[in-house]
Amino acid sequence: MHPDLPGLAAKAAEVLSRRSEYVVTQPAELRILREMSDAEVSDFAKNHGWRVIRRLQAATGQRRAVGLRVRQPQLMEAAKIYFIVFGALTIAGGIVGYIKAGSVASIIAGSITGVLLLVAAFLLPEHHTIGLATALVVSLLLAAQFVPKFLGTGRVMPAGMMSILSVIGIVAVIIAWVKK
Repeated sequence: MHPDLPGLAAKAAEVLSRRSEYVVTQPAELRILREMSDAEVSDFAKNHGWRVIRRLQAATGQRRAVGLRVRQPQLMEAAKIYFIVFGALTIAGGIVGYIKAGSVASIIAGSITGVLLLVAAFLLPEHHTIGLATALVVSLLLAAQFVPKFLGTGRVMPAGMMSILSVIGIVAVIIAWVKK
């Protein structure tokens, strides 16, 4: 193992925690990877949960850079789908609250929290920390609003449904955070 490989791994991990791709272009870092065989580079990436991408120089066809890409975890994809559905249901619930009860607060709160859940979902692939944090905060706020109402009234709609969706959202964020 190259003595500078742990340092390169730490730098790549730090960059890949914020972005989905890290392209190694620094000469010293490229030298480390070029001294390794293709199989060793592939094993190095696989052991860290990454995959190798290659950039070719157009004119010569030679490798110009080596990139490492984070594998998109299936769990993160499931969380994204959940928060899209949760956001859409929250917006729909706000609209229904306005239509049935004339509640302006329902449509405003439902729209704002629903849009924030959708934003969190669409942030997940590239910016999973911000996406998960946003989803967690919104889920906690919705749980704080609806769980006490559900426990007090026992009514399934809307308090029961929103309580269940919020708690599932909190659990989904925790699981995705731990597994990321």
